[in-house]
Formats: sequence, structure tokens, C-alpha cells
Amino acid sequence: MTWRTHAAQGAICAAIASPYLTVRETAALFLSIVFIDVDHYFDFVAVCKRYSIRDMFRFHQYVWDHKYGVYGINVFHTFEVFGALFLLGWADRIFWVALAGFLAHMALDLISLWRNGILFNRAFSIIEYVIRKRNPATKGYPVPEEGFWE
Repeated sequence: MTWRTHAAQGAICAAIASPYLTVRETAALFLSIVFIDVDHYFDFVAVCKRYSIRDMFRFHQYVWDHKYGVYGINVFHTFEVFGALFLLGWADRIFWVALAGFLAHMALDLISLWRNGILFNRAFSIIEYVIRKRNPATKGYPVPEEGFWE
């Protein structure tokens, strides 16, 4: 999924939900749908040891081009983070709105992963990731070859 796709998804979801939410909650819904993907930047930095936003987009296109056999984790896309948002929602409803945005985003991601035959290339849990990564046959994110960044 591209950031434009998620921005469109966020705008549509926020517009539909806006009659039932405050302005603050509507903004939180939109932002949560788009900014859940901040964790992709963390993956990029961890694998490539680079910090450029432009390079991050290049890297994730490279990952998509090599998607078969890849196994990775996007921390904000895990059950643990969803559970934390749910629990925080008891303190402030804004966290439940953010959870709704994360779930809407995740639904679109899952459809895309399923349609591309790579539904289980992403860990759905931090615990799952730790356990599966112990297997030496499990491949992580591909590292771009020498000269990729030039």
C-alpha cells in the first residue's frame, strides 16, 4: 500500500465517521490510518542504517519487488500495540478512535497481502516474530545490493 492509498482511506473513513466523532477524534482517526506506517521507517533504519525518507520509500519498493520469502515485522501493526491502544482507551476515548484507524488500515493491508499471496510475510505479533526469527531458514528483509543507493 502506498501512503496516498492510506491517505485516501483515512479521508474516506474520517468523512464517514465525522458525524459521530468530535473534530479531535475525526483528526485522530485520519492520522492513525496514515501514520501507523511510521514503523516502516524503523524497519528501514534497522536494516539499511540510513535515515533519508526518500531512501525509505526506495527501500520499501525494493522489499515489495522481493516480497516472496520475506518475513518482517511492523511494530505498530501488531496485536500488542492494538491491545495497548484498547487498554488506553479506558483512560481516553481518543485511543479507541486511534485503534479503529489502525484496524481500518490493517484491514486494507491484509487484503493487499492476501491478494499478493504474502499474507504471512508480516508478523502479527511481536512474540510471533521473536519465535519465528529463531528459525535460521526464516528470511528477514532483503538488504539492497552494493550500489543500490547511488
